[in-house]
Amino acid sequence: MLYIVLVELKIPENIGFIARLAKNFGINNLCLFNCRISDESYSTAAHASDLLENAILISDLRSFLSKMNLIIGTTGISGSEYKYLRKPLYTPEDLPELIENAGDVAVLFGREDFGLLNEELRLCHAIVKIPTSESYPVMNVSHAAAIILYFLARSKLSSKPNEFATVQEIETFLNNVHELLIYVKYPKHRIKRTMIVLRRVIGRSRPKKYEILTINGIFRKAVSYIKRIRK
Repeated sequence: MLYIVLVELKIPENIGFIARLAKNFGINNLCLFNCRISDESYSTAAHASDLLENAILISDLRSFLSKMNLIIGTTGISGSEYKYLRKPLYTPEDLPELIENAGDVAVLFGREDFGLLNEELRLCHAIVKIPTSESYPVMNVSHAAAIILYFLARSKLSSKPNEFATVQEIETFLNNVHELLIYVKYPKHRIKRTMIVLRRVIGRSRPKKYEILTINGIFRKAVSYIKRIRK
């Protein structure tokens, strides 16, 4: 199932425009994190006012995303000091294959001025960018949503999302990996980037529950053993 997640949008009209787009493409789950719905939102939503009325209001973004199977972030920026946060970059055309049979998928759209923060990008398993002109690359969020939702609507999602590992189960595994890296004195300056790479590789691989639990068992046992011999 697809969840369109709007993160701290500041312009109420944009919320309405995106609700209208979601209904245009048959996507019914609109999720709002710190977004304000106003009369202007209903005006721009037109006949999609029901999506605003039934929107999922998120109080804790990380907790909400922990129930998903795949998290996709959107960006208008392809490079910066933290460009590894935006790699690998996918285009909207890649979305049907990327989310095919992926279970429950959250697609995040960030603030009109700053987009998604680095801490939010770190949670994502894949980053999507629309290939725009280098002279003016950043689109209005509702215009970008139109393109991305069109390709999302062409995707085939799994009818059995419970078969796949949730973000919470993947993060439990990654926490054990992180602890092991510290114990084996992996270079500290490389740990953050390494964890992002692992999160994206594992997330995009669409592991089943039993697969991630089996792999996690190996790392949990290794961490437990190191702790025991160090006492």
